[in-house]
Amino acid sequence: MQDHKKIAVFFDRDGVLVALNEYNRDKNLEFITRKEDLELLPGAVEAVILLNKRGIEIIIVTNQPQVARGLIDEKAVQNINKEFEEMLKRKGAKIDASYYCPHHPSAGTSSYTIKCACRKPLPGMLLQAAKEHDIDLKNSFIIGDRISDIKAGQLAGCKSIGVKTGYACNDGFADATPDYMADDVLSAVNYILERIISTN
Repeated sequence: MQDHKKIAVFFDRDGVLVALNEYNRDKNLEFITRKEDLELLPGAVEAVILLNKRGIEIIIVTNQPQVARGLIDEKAVQNINKEFEEMLKRKGAKIDASYYCPHHPSAGTSSYTIKCACRKPLPGMLLQAAKEHDIDLKNSFIIGDRISDIKAGQLAGCKSIGVKTGYACNDGFADATPDYMADDVLSAVNYILERIISTN
């Protein structure tokens, strides 16, 4: 019997599922640097649970350049990701996998200051996840609040959805356009489910 590839929804984390707060602001860039900074956006739990019930893979793909910038280390990023997943789990929502990019092409002076293949808008994290989780990229989706999320998804072959939370895809770049723009993550997931149901 031949296995069928899975459908996934890739999520950017900050600005999509997690709030970006003013006290994290640094020269118009917002970073989560402590577990205590994590605050789930309205609708985040419900959105994840809806996908869980449909058996759709949920994969986080997040740029975390604060490592390259020297603000935190990789262990801190991993601990923040773990707490984020636990916050959802306590409310009955499950993340299947998380990927992060700690690099930046110019910020910082460490070994993390490099041009890599994993930093969005490049699709490296999505391609790695697809390989490791047997994902059908052309029938999968990405939800993001920045144009880098949208472009990464499109380069990987996914359908792309922007949300009006976080940066609201108004981050100063114009080299990609979302296939659809939703008010928030729950609206984005409902849009996805409508399309999946209508094609099955």
